[in-house]
Amino acid sequence: MGCAELLAGTIRVILFGLNFCTLLAGGVLLGCGVYVKISVSEFTDVDDISAIDVAAYFLIALGCLVVVLSLFGCLGACLQSHVLLAFYFTLMLLLLLLQIAIGILYAVKRKEIEKQIDEAVKKTIENFGDGTSSADQAVEAIQDLLECCGYESKKDYPILVQVSLPSSCCPGDPTTCSSMNAYSDGCKTKINQFLGSQSVLVIVVVCSVGLLEILTMVAACYLRRRELSGSNELPHSY
Repeated sequence: MGCAELLAGTIRVILFGLNFCTLLAGGVLLGCGVYVKISVSEFTDVDDISAIDVAAYFLIALGCLVVVLSLFGCLGACLQSHVLLAFYFTLMLLLLLLQIAIGILYAVKRKEIEKQIDEAVKKTIENFGDGTSSADQAVEAIQDLLECCGYESKKDYPILVQVSLPSSCCPGDPTTCSSMNAYSDGCKTKINQFLGSQSVLVIVVVCSVGLLEILTMVAACYLRRRELSGSNELPHSY
């Protein structure tokens, strides 16, 4: 019995700690979603911002789900309530199924999603202005970080802009950046190269998160079963 109590206490502490960290992460996701939604009005030079709206609402919904899920986990572990642990297990199962569904949806709609992203980014570059808008600054930041120009190439910019490209299209900090001394690679190539180099890391992270979710579900089942077995001796325990 002593070992069983020690094991249950250890699992309870680990479950609470994991869910407390997840609660903080959910708050960050929720805050990011609200920030994106508030900031979306600044992209006035982009005609179609529905994708940004969808991303904002997705972050808000995901943040709320993670916060609620973590609260059930923390309270269930602290209060030793089999009801809360049952809710926690159910929500964890739904979250796991949702992640699998999103993965399948992305695999099926990958080409269509990539096409929409290509069109949106190209349109943003074609509408590049004087570099003061939020969309222009985002383009410049990406080009400067990845050392690229345009999405597929520097030819994505209108002919008139190619005479004097954004300074982020050229190495260093030139006074004038033209197509003659601009980066030859487009940002799409650089992004694909970066994602390809990080593919192993992404797979490891995704598998680790999935395994962690399964382990927390197993821990919740163990604690709930233990609380239910204890309720036979303590009829008024909830």
